[in-house]
Amino acid sequence: MQRAKWKRALLVMIGLGLAACVSPLSGGSDRIMATSAGKLVTVQPREIDDVLYNPGMGFADFHFGFGHPPQAEEYPHTTVAYFRWPWAELEPAEGQYNFALVDRVIEQAKAKGETLAIRIVSEYKTGTPQWLLDKGVASVKESDGIFPDYNNPVFLDYHERLIRAFGERYGRSLDIDHVDIGSVGCWGEWNTACCEGVEVQCKAYFPSEANQLAITDWYFKYFAGTPLVMLHGGQLQYATARGAGWRGDCFGDYGYFSPDWNHMEHAYAPVLEVQAVADAWKHGPVQMEVCGYIHEWYERGFDLDRILSKGLEWHVSVLNAKSKPVPAAWRPRINEFLKKIGYRLVPVEITHPAEGRAGERLLLQSRWENKGVAPVYHAWPLAYRLRSESGHVVAQWTSATDVKQWLPGAPYEVQDSVVLPGTLSPGTYALDLAVLTEDGRSAHVDLAIEGKRTDRWYGVSTLTIR
Repeated sequence: MQRAKWKRALLVMIGLGLAACVSPLSGGSDRIMATSAGKLVTVQPREIDDVLYNPGMGFADFHFGFGHPPQAEEYPHTTVAYFRWPWAELEPAEGQYNFALVDRVIEQAKAKGETLAIRIVSEYKTGTPQWLLDKGVASVKESDGIFPDYNNPVFLDYHERLIRAFGERYGRSLDIDHVDIGSVGCWGEWNTACCEGVEVQCKAYFPSEANQLAITDWYFKYFAGTPLVMLHGGQLQYATARGAGWRGDCFGDYGYFSPDWNHMEHAYAPVLEVQAVADAWKHGPVQMEVCGYIHEWYERGFDLDRILSKGLEWHVSVLNAKSKPVPAAWRPRINEFLKKIGYRLVPVEITHPAEGRAGERLLLQSRWENKGVAPVYHAWPLAYRLRSESGHVVAQWTSATDVKQWLPGAPYEVQDSVVLPGTLSPGTYALDLAVLTEDGRSAHVDLAIEGKRTDRWYGVSTLTIR
């Protein structure tokens, strides 16, 4: 609609006798549209086909490889570090929260160019703190740890306190990519699969539906502003209807455990028939964890293309391949997959006046496409700037557009009216584009075009100040 109005305005100018012409520039990738009332410069950047290792998408760095990270040639570059912590490690003594543990991992992740995704686990090895069990919370020993009574009022009270404390500390942190709503059940996966031989006790201790909803609500309350994902098996329809994405922990299972039942067809596909779940990717990330390891898929003759195509169909942004080596023979197909998952932003066309005057307004118009399978899930602003011939930034503006709304498919028209600084000297200036961090301090996202500078901004055009 906006693009049609834009074009109609130009046609009106032509109809009023303002002659228009088009001239090719730099090998035909750019063009200038000139009128007798002034020149409009329209630039069409050259698109690239590279894998883009952008924040919040791609393969996950699982616990930094648990001390044995794969070599660079064995595993794709990562931008998301994924960690799970037992409650007992996060609150070793009542009310004493181990923020230092999380802070230390955040700093390590930042040093690697990663943000952090987290899950809190109340079952698994240390799991629920002993000091809490000693308050009269019943539990049962199972194969991987201690399964607590999730319905116990004391347990629920301290459970909420824990989510509140970590939400208040990290809920709006720029260093957190997303949080699993995962502090329930075996391994934090909202199930009782670890309870072989003690199924009856675990079923009795599993939270009631009312308590499941309450726990889910705590994450929305205390991690407001942070992308959330709900695991398959939890209150998935409820959480996705509230804005969460979703997660599956056995991606690629087309017979990994049984020839008669698998997660891909019999667990995930049915829940996607619910509209709220099917549409969850539009507002919350879809994160998957591989079933087994990818090298086992290779050894067992799994159909990789079938698996990866499902990932694209389900709008996956992050795939946790558990930091295990990817078979070299499959790396080209994995790379093609990485070109499509998450978001892939392409500025197709930028139009602006060829000339401006200090202190006056300048209309910047651009057309964008998201050629990935998911949107951006953080409030990263689109920005423009002017650079002098000596390389100094003399002006910078933030667009009013919301990049999070750029779903794959339709093109997006952006129009911004900015004011040129009154102190600008006459001359020719470079016009740059970038998608910034939420605080606006630096460029943050690789675009699928040529022209990236070392500071991650893109030089797309020039503007003459008269």
